[in-house]
Amino acid sequence: MSRTIASITQTWLQEEAALKRFERALRKDDQLLLEELLVLSRQHLAEASYASNLYPLDMYLIAILLEVYRELKALQRQVAQAEASTDPQVQLNSGKEARFLQLLNETLESLGPQEAPQPEAKNLQVMQPDPAISISYTSFEEAP
Repeated sequence: MSRTIASITQTWLQEEAALKRFERALRKDDQLLLEELLVLSRQHLAEASYASNLYPLDMYLIAILLEVYRELKALQRQVAQAEASTDPQVQLNSGKEARFLQLLNETLESLGPQEAPQPEAKNLQVMQPDPAISISYTSFEEAP
C-alpha cells in the first residue's frame, strides 16, 4: 500500500527546496540566519503533523516563531535574574546618588539664574616675574 498523504518530514523537505532559490538570493550572513531558522523549525515536525488543516508553510512559520519566542523569553529571564542579583548596596548607593542629584538640581532651579560677581578692576594686580630669581638645575646635574 502506498501513502496518499505525504509525511510531515517530506512536506518540510519540499518547503525547504522551494526556499532554496530565495536563500541563494540573500546575502551570505542572511543565508546563515535563514538556515538557523529552518533548523529551529525542524524541531517541531512531530507537533506539526497534528495540524493537518493548516498549510505546511504556515506550520513552518509558526514553528520558527515559537523557537524565536522561546529564545527571547530565556534572554528576558536571564536579564531579570541579572538585575535581581545585583548587590543591594550598589542599588542603594545608586538610588542615593540619583536622589542627591535630583535635590541639587531642584535647589539650583529654585535659586534662579544669578550672575557671578565680577571682580573690580581696581583690586586686580598683575604680578610680573622677578628677573633676579632664576631657576637653575646645575646642582642637580652635578649629583652622582
